[in-house]
Amino acid sequence: MSRWTLFLGAGVIVVAASAVAVLTVGPWDLLATNVVSPSVVTKPVSGFYLDMGASTSLGFQPTGISGHNGKRTSTGYANDLVSFEAKNDVTLALRQIGCPGETVQRILGQLKDACYTLPNTQLLVAQGFLRANENHIGLVTIDLGFNNIRPCMLVAIFDPSCAKEGIGYVQEYLPTILRKLQAAAGPNVHFVGLEYADPFLADYLIGAQGRANASETLTAFSHLNTVLGAIYHSIGIKVAAVAQAYESSNVAPSRLKGVGLVPTNVAEACSLTWQCTGTPFGPDDHPNNAGYQVIARAIETQLPRKW
Repeated sequence: MSRWTLFLGAGVIVVAASAVAVLTVGPWDLLATNVVSPSVVTKPVSGFYLDMGASTSLGFQPTGISGHNGKRTSTGYANDLVSFEAKNDVTLALRQIGCPGETVQRILGQLKDACYTLPNTQLLVAQGFLRANENHIGLVTIDLGFNNIRPCMLVAIFDPSCAKEGIGYVQEYLPTILRKLQAAAGPNVHFVGLEYADPFLADYLIGAQGRANASETLTAFSHLNTVLGAIYHSIGIKVAAVAQAYESSNVAPSRLKGVGLVPTNVAEACSLTWQCTGTPFGPDDHPNNAGYQVIARAIETQLPRKW
């Protein structure tokens, strides 16, 4: 069995990982390197951070407003990462171009999305930005794949064939997206791809069918992460092990406030996302502030010690 073994009987499984001043740049802004005094031992670094993907890349969290239960925030993992790196004398100018609901098909312009009018796409914007900044140090995080299987989870009974089809699209199209990004980037750009934790493990709390769904969704996310990891590694891109950071494979009993003992991965899904929150803010599968910090830490572990 793989390391993403699913829960049986008493347990379930989830996976994962974890903010201040953020500089923003226009699409084609160039960035200058800081001048440092000879007396400074560690040379400060300035660079760009291109954050691309779907709603999670924008730090989305629920608003509690009926019919509009979600908005972009300044407390997402990209914001947190900028803050973390600033403590390491690395100043990152953040450029966020993500779009809620983005899939691998939409970013390639095969389907319409909510943010870009064809023939323009998020991918084309990213390529233009990277070419304009090819002589600068930079970071690109890629947050794609979740929405290719998310619709399969938003049903009373999980549909594994739906997830299999969504993962198939990721397997087919993500390599093309990554190669286009790499071709547009300069030699000093670091790429990090994100894997995913399973917020739908929260279904474990809602009876027998919920437990069955939690097992199925965890299997689907494990499959997706296996595919994502293989693709990223084959192209030489590092991977943020978000599922591991969320303890997705930990089924040891853990106490969840207001509920009692549950598998640790279920408790983490409830603690790090809005999926176990009641109305009007939940259930919502986006991370909360703590969850975004865990994702940022998972990305940070994949960054160079010396830029």
